[in-house]
Amino acid sequence: MPHCILEYSVNVVDEPDFRALFGELHQALVATGEFNLGDIKSRAIARGDFLIAEGHPDRSFVALEIRILEGRSDAVKSRISSDAAGILRRHLPRTLAETRCSLSVQVTDVHRASYHKEISGR
Repeated sequence: MPHCILEYSVNVVDEPDFRALFGELHQALVATGEFNLGDIKSRAIARGDFLIAEGHPDRSFVALEIRILEGRSDAVKSRISSDAAGILRRHLPRTLAETRCSLSVQVTDVHRASYHKEISGR
């Protein structure tokens, strides 16, 4: 934890280097003092089946959900979402300039008591 899930529409204009984007995101999360680098996991998922508003082809979306274990303050969550949005903006300049892009970041609390994690020995 954290788990960072980035979903984006296939009409995003940029071809972001997700490894670099996630590297920046991981560093921003570590900089809060709340997380260890070795615990952060990120993934990107392109969505080809989507409809935004009336369906005009110039509408795109980028939605980042950052799942963290409950217990962090609203100030920490606000910093995380603000920093993450800035990272997304830096990696998607053409998309933001050339499409009507809905860019969102949501920090979601995960219920600590119900979360289970295992790491294999290999």
